[in-house]
Amino acid sequence: MTPVTFGGCFGWLHRPAGTHAETGVVLCNPFGYEALCTYRGWREFADRLAARGIAVLRFDYPGTGDSSGNEDDPQRMRAWLDSIEAAALWLRQETAVTRLGLCGLRFGATLAALAAEQMGGVDDLVLLMPVTSGKGYIRELALQHHSWRSAQQALGLSLDAEADNTVGAHGFRLYADTLEPLAKVDLERTTHSPARRVLLHDLNESARLKRMAAHYQALGAQTDLRFFGEYDKFLVNPTHSEMPAHAFASVLAWLGADALTEREPAVAVLAGATSAQIVFAHGRETPVVFEGGGYAGVFCQPRQALETAPAVLFVNTGGVHRVGDGRFTVLMARYLAAQGIASLRMDLSGLGDSQRRDAALSLDKVYEQYAVADAQAGVDWLVAAGYPEIVMFGVCTGAYVSLHTARAHPAVVGCAAVNLPFFSWDGARTRPGARHVAASVVYRRAMRNPRKWLRLLSGEANGRMIATELARRLGTRMAARAGRAFEWLLGQRTPGGMVRALMRELERKGVQTTLIYGSLDEGLDALEIHFGPRGNRLSKLKHIDVKLVGKVDHALFSQSARHAVMAQFEQFLRERMLKARRSAAAPQRELRVARA
Repeated sequence: MTPVTFGGCFGWLHRPAGTHAETGVVLCNPFGYEALCTYRGWREFADRLAARGIAVLRFDYPGTGDSSGNEDDPQRMRAWLDSIEAAALWLRQETAVTRLGLCGLRFGATLAALAAEQMGGVDDLVLLMPVTSGKGYIRELALQHHSWRSAQQALGLSLDAEADNTVGAHGFRLYADTLEPLAKVDLERTTHSPARRVLLHDLNESARLKRMAAHYQALGAQTDLRFFGEYDKFLVNPTHSEMPAHAFASVLAWLGADALTEREPAVAVLAGATSAQIVFAHGRETPVVFEGGGYAGVFCQPRQALETAPAVLFVNTGGVHRVGDGRFTVLMARYLAAQGIASLRMDLSGLGDSQRRDAALSLDKVYEQYAVADAQAGVDWLVAAGYPEIVMFGVCTGAYVSLHTARAHPAVVGCAAVNLPFFSWDGARTRPGARHVAASVVYRRAMRNPRKWLRLLSGEANGRMIATELARRLGTRMAARAGRAFEWLLGQRTPGGMVRALMRELERKGVQTTLIYGSLDEGLDALEIHFGPRGNRLSKLKHIDVKLVGKVDHALFSQSARHAVMAQFEQFLRERMLKARRSAAAPQRELRVARA
């Protein structure tokens, strides 16, 4: 597979090896958080199509993923439909395929159906769990956001309201001029056949999809309807998302792609053409592949580089690919480019578009065994590109990787760790089915609220789970205190001692380090256990500080949280990293918010 760009869109071309493809398929992403959830499985689906002789293009719509633009740019609905048509044209021209198919998932299926009707000439249309009603989808997004906000408020976190006349969930939003045409979408009322053949997939039998199949059949399309129950495991948190193997095999068979007699072949990740770039107001971005195709990323270069500025390396959060929750790292990279600072956002092995180290690689193993070495490869790439000093940035598990990479690599001079959940790896946090409860600080506040006690006594809250978790944390706290005494008396290393050694080593190396937390983040428990309330014992160190920021949720889903963290990181770079490297006579650069 090879990174490509066209019309401001970023994508990947999966070209069959050693054969000319007659059939080409454009994959159409779902919207927002669902695109993050399904990213890795979508890539594996494209690999399987290519292994069977089908050329595949998967790409990001304008204002999404790694593509140019922003979600609040005007007329996103029109831009997305036009980008699908442009993708189809590009695929035809690049590969000379004679048969064209569109395949979309959820809202991507809706866009695929509308684009196919708009452009004509589509042979095969695959609609996986399509959103048939725009009004229904708007209500669904609004409900998701309301549920998430309610959960945050129940924990005591106060959040700013999102912009008026917008709807969205989990860090992604649709704006008024997109909502208006979306509300008019009803796939059961289309007037032209979108393709010669149509395949409809859903979780189970529904009258809605049966009506839609009959509608397409009446319009003259050969229509097939199939049901698979695997999608509920696909459209979940990226950490736990599982590719729906049987459902995708059904699509392959429908497209006439024969099953392989051997296991799925390994797919090489190849470097893109030098012309593959995304240009925006303050710089340009280039897809990069390094370490023999092991890693993929996007290098963001400013139009006007700030002399002596270090480069920034962004690493993954959990199972999310390099764009980050709410597209945070893309926005952050382009914001930094406006300040003259270069950055690389990369995928660790087995995540996003980087290669797996082995077929059975789990997320636990990525972070437990490989992630720090992977990040060091990213640091090496930036150093080779001409940036001798690097600042690490990560959120949640990315914060963990950033801290340990800063300790391990001599070129790392700074580190910003946001909502660090632990200082030493705890794989139990990533296993499917693992139960999480809020930080102890939240429970201490809740214990003073009579309504919380009423919920507990009435059975609405899971008292056993809460008690078990609090007991575990109390045990961890006591063990940490005992460990300090044990280490002091006998000179033995303990888990707590290793955490303190990590911070002492960062201090000894002079790595400017900031730990940024939301005011109620669960990571504050680990901070308090090892370094006292609000990390006060770290105040004795010259190069390490702790920042608590209000209205910041753990995953930075809220727009205000993203802006607050961006401001904190910009201040950290200006005051702790750039000030010492900038000539006293150099003028202060006015800060600007970068727009693609």
